[in-house]
Amino acid sequence: METTHLRTCFVLLVFGLTEFGPSTAQSGRQQVHGIMGESFTFPAPVLTRGFLLHGELGAVAVIIEGIDYILLTDTFKDRLQWDKQTGLFTITELKLQDDGEYKVDNSDGQRIQITFQLTVYKRVSKPTVDTQNCSVLCSVENDRDVTLSWTREKEILNKTSSPHLKTTLSLRLDIERHPETYYCEAKNPVSSERLRVDKTTKVNLRYIPVIPSTALLVFPGVFLFYFIKQKPGDDDGDEIKTLESGRRKGEADWSRTGMNE
Repeated sequence: METTHLRTCFVLLVFGLTEFGPSTAQSGRQQVHGIMGESFTFPAPVLTRGFLLHGELGAVAVIIEGIDYILLTDTFKDRLQWDKQTGLFTITELKLQDDGEYKVDNSDGQRIQITFQLTVYKRVSKPTVDTQNCSVLCSVENDRDVTLSWTREKEILNKTSSPHLKTTLSLRLDIERHPETYYCEAKNPVSSERLRVDKTTKVNLRYIPVIPSTALLVFPGVFLFYFIKQKPGDDDGDEIKTLESGRRKGEADWSRTGMNE
């Protein structure tokens, strides 16, 4: 803290920015979001004189008469940029640790100080779906401010979230017998991913047919009738009839032979 204070005082003395006290500045505050690994530009220009401040670090960069800027900390080494054409500060390759309060202090004319509360998020993971009978289970890796929902057209059917980040969010949906188009969507304040599920989707949606109660009575009767018609006894009866016919034919032949003798 002492080093931060001394560094800020040194900059004030060198560049003569005597109006650094917050009581003389117009102020504003904004909630802003950034994406890990990408860039964020603070929408508050400093064209001639001013600072970028960050939390307990104090001043992290100072503009020198609209010509160049000095980086005052290694925290943003090779990651903090200032565009002298637009006067905007940009942090590149954002890290989760870059969360926090930033102030753009502009002394180009009447002093203006704007505070930005920056929250850095990861991009949300893509959800996956798994099917079981007539339901579909959608899951996604949980993270800060992630929500998981099932929607049909513009209607949210159900939705879930959890403060426990080291978990998997899961949400089950019972699909109707004649499915419409459903979407499983995972989102956070900076990104969203969704999967479409319908009858053309290459997801194995297995539906259980509804069998009328009358059919449950008819089917056993049909099966029993078929079984009786095909039982081995019928074949045995045919064999007995064939043997009886042969025996009678043999007796007739023997009688004719006896008469000839």
